[in-house]
Amino acid sequence: MTTVRRLLPIVTSVLLGLVVLAGCGTGPSQVQAAAIVGDQVITIDDIQGRLRTAVPDLRIAVDQQGAQQGIAPGAPIPPQLLAQESRRLVTVRVLHELIAEQSRRDGIVVPPQRVDAELARVGGAEAAAQGSGFDPATIRELVGDQVAAAEIGRRVFDRLAVTIDYAATPDRASAEALAAQVAADPTRADRLFAGAPGGAGASGLALRPGQNQGAELRSSASSVLFGLPAGTVAIAPSGSSSSQTGQQQDPAQGPWTVIHVRERTLDAPPPGAGVTPAAAVDEDTMFGFGLRMLQPLALEEGVTVSPRYGTWDPTQLDVVEDPAAAGVITPVRSPAP
Repeated sequence: MTTVRRLLPIVTSVLLGLVVLAGCGTGPSQVQAAAIVGDQVITIDDIQGRLRTAVPDLRIAVDQQGAQQGIAPGAPIPPQLLAQESRRLVTVRVLHELIAEQSRRDGIVVPPQRVDAELARVGGAEAAAQGSGFDPATIRELVGDQVAAAEIGRRVFDRLAVTIDYAATPDRASAEALAAQVAADPTRADRLFAGAPGGAGASGLALRPGQNQGAELRSSASSVLFGLPAGTVAIAPSGSSSSQTGQQQDPAQGPWTVIHVRERTLDAPPPGAGVTPAAAVDEDTMFGFGLRMLQPLALEEGVTVSPRYGTWDPTQLDVVEDPAAAGVITPVRSPAP
């Protein structure tokens, strides 16, 4: 799979039509901000401009889909779909800022020649932009971000190890209750997780990104547990907040996972038996892992999203519509033994 084809599923359809979003909620003295990452402001004008670029491709895609359902061309784009894709565009811009800052800290520079080489596989930026909803400049930016994110991940993949407790809970209230108890007294983590409702989980589990955790390596390596700082407890939604039909589910009633990070080190020994080393990891997997490695930076810098777009979920690195669907990361009172 080519670089562009690998990247576009992450940001697919992020630019669906022109939405006028006036009255952005006030951030830190930034009333026209769609989002703020540290001291970097992503403006509504920025989001609007990117949406305008997508209108021709969007119109074609919507009409094609409508034709399959017997709908005449030119039917209005559903507002909920526009809002959903606007949130996704904000997510992409937030990730861009995080990738840029982490690259600066790590000394990662993506040469233009590397981007050219990746784009050459699909006929260049102009060809890749056709039908994508992006202009060629944005395509180049996205490919550069993917290359940088993969390198961010590659530099820590073989050195990262975590020790965690986790439990699956039936609803958000149960997850919040368990997380609050762990945060208040992490020395009781063994007993608390053993007695968690539902009984699914583990205590003192040591993991490496290259380990197969019962799922394909791609999904295992990009798990939230590898991005959480030590001495924190998090609640994260276990499933999607919406179905393929677009019907919303109550996030409070869905399953939630509680994760307590006892230890997180970047000084792990070289991968041994049963652990895939970075050199054997495909680019798709490393890209997903690299994105997950932005999580500590996002917590450090702080991410604020205008309520007009939704709420930033620090556990999923995503903008979600309903605050009740967003995960939470909380420091524990003292390090667990």
